[in-house]
Amino acid sequence: MPTNGLEDVTRLLDRIAKILAALLLKDIEEGDQKQKIKRLKQCGFENTEIANMLSTTANTVNVAVHSLKNPRKKKPSKKAK
Repeated sequence: MPTNGLEDVTRLLDRIAKILAALLLKDIEEGDQKQKIKRLKQCGFENTEIANMLSTTANTVNVAVHSLKNPRKKKPSKKAK
């Protein structure tokens, strides 16, 4: 049964991407989840892919990505009178 060469290449590239993602996660296993999400996002992974890799929900990843884009500004502390 002949296979489509393009399908084979696509399957192999997908496998390589998964291996590289696993190596990246191993490399950053010390960091917290937000740092892992940041690193994976920088590598071009979609939020749903990141959620699958980290065994979390896409919503959790969405919130983390949003907070990375828009860090909260600390309000100046009010001095006691």
